[in-house]
Amino acid sequence: MNPKICVSLSSRNPRELCQKARRAEALSADLVEVRLDGLSNHHGMSKVAKAVEIPVVATNRPVSEKGSFTRSESERLRLLMDAVEGGADYIDIESSTSNLDQVIETFRKTSAKIILSHHDHSRTPKLSELQSALAKLKKSKVDIYKIVTTARSPEDNLTILSLLGTNRETNRLVSFAMGKPGIWSRLLAPFYGARFTYASLDRGLETAPGQPSISELRRIYEMVGAE
Repeated sequence: MNPKICVSLSSRNPRELCQKARRAEALSADLVEVRLDGLSNHHGMSKVAKAVEIPVVATNRPVSEKGSFTRSESERLRLLMDAVEGGADYIDIESSTSNLDQVIETFRKTSAKIILSHHDHSRTPKLSELQSALAKLKKSKVDIYKIVTTARSPEDNLTILSLLGTNRETNRLVSFAMGKPGIWSRLLAPFYGARFTYASLDRGLETAPGQPSISELRRIYEMVGAE
């Protein structure tokens, strides 16, 4: 198999974001995630999508979800729409978003595919709880479902991999555990049916705790013959 990797990118300005996106593509990224909440200005966002051939995921994470966006919710969603109009292929919408059904319906009318994400920033719940969370996400009938937890022990990796394994037939789930103890879930997720896993562009450029770099992941996958 060829595990797919989405490189998550953050920058203060779109020009640097373009440079990082091109570098990610050169390192064989399958997708790039553009963190809009890290930008100091949002002019020229369309240039990012045009800078690469691989799909672009637009994410604008609010402070309530451990992101950096501090302005109004309407402004946050407007910038996501601007990203779609600028060529983003996917948008990441948090399950905690106000008026979620209405927001999803609005973006469903666009050309972008929808990733509906659920984050637990404190722990990794039991498998039964995660299954319930996934069932709730599936009611929205979007393109990809994303469940991200926080690993507190190595055993939390097994919970995430079990969630993936029992839902692998759809190939529409992305799941892993953040934090250093969760590295195994990030590494093994594609082997258990995850649509893709996330990586940083390089050491020191992580957008979430526990992200390995794309070079590290590719090297490991090559060693085990998965490339």
